[in-house]
Amino acid sequence: MARDTKRIDAKGRFIISTRLKDLMGTDLVVTNSLDKGYLCVYSKEHFDSIKDQLSKLNSMDNNVRTIQRAIVGEALEVSTDSQGRISITNELWERINANPGDEICVFDIMGKLDICTRSFYEGQTDELLSIEGLDTKYYVEGL
Repeated sequence: MARDTKRIDAKGRFIISTRLKDLMGTDLVVTNSLDKGYLCVYSKEHFDSIKDQLSKLNSMDNNVRTIQRAIVGEALEVSTDSQGRISITNELWERINANPGDEICVFDIMGKLDICTRSFYEGQTDELLSIEGLDTKYYVEGL
């Protein structure tokens, strides 16, 4: 799937395509990403496996606790409605500087969705292409 562009409605919702809904199910989990500027959407089962992995890490390590709080502590369980929409809290939208009416980019990345604002994504793309000495052929060739 290529990048899908959606718009956040006045209630903080956006529509997940039928294909993605069929693939991921109707019970989903939205949380912070490890990447700045992104949220992630997981199927409930996928997120349960992530929680299991995180629970096995050394909780005496401050970095582990920080990641656990950011990923598990901020997780929001949602269900798609009859029109395929999911509702995300203002707090999570604020994490990526998104507001009602904004366009977002949705990427299907191996069973999870990465979400960012369109303006953030376009800025990242422009930044990548402007890196002096970057041979984009190296990154694209063989894909």
